[in-house]
Amino acid sequence: MIRFIGLMAVLLCITVIIVIIGCQSDIILPKDVPLKGTYVGVYSYITNFGAGTLEEVTSAHITFVFDETSYHLNLDTSYTDQHCFCATDGEYALTEGVRLKEAHSQPDEDAGCTSCNSEENPEGVFVREVKGDSLILKLQEGTTLYELRLLKVSD
Repeated sequence: MIRFIGLMAVLLCITVIIVIIGCQSDIILPKDVPLKGTYVGVYSYITNFGAGTLEEVTSAHITFVFDETSYHLNLDTSYTDQHCFCATDGEYALTEGVRLKEAHSQPDEDAGCTSCNSEENPEGVFVREVKGDSLILKLQEGTTLYELRLLKVSD
């Protein structure tokens, strides 16, 4: 009987060791980091993406603000001679990446823009990469790439 109890104790210890060793390779993903804050960076609208010399890159320095559920994009007025993207605002959600849903857009008059092309506005589900205070959002639709490269400057 003592031998049986000893054997059961050894088997239990081996089972616990196997479970511990097996769980060491588990990857625990952190919860999505909230986006709330003010960011500065570059917004790029790239057509013919991946087509080498036919690729056309249009970009501008921007300020991007995420509130609890809304966002605002404006051109950074400290830079001159840049493309006139629309000043946009809308709602966002952290589902399947970062979903931007535009509510309004207009030429950014503070940046000297009298017109803009709303087709170039960032909208849709973006893949999100976070590296420290840097945030990169990318969305590819066919041969068009929308890319926001942002650095958080305040909460």
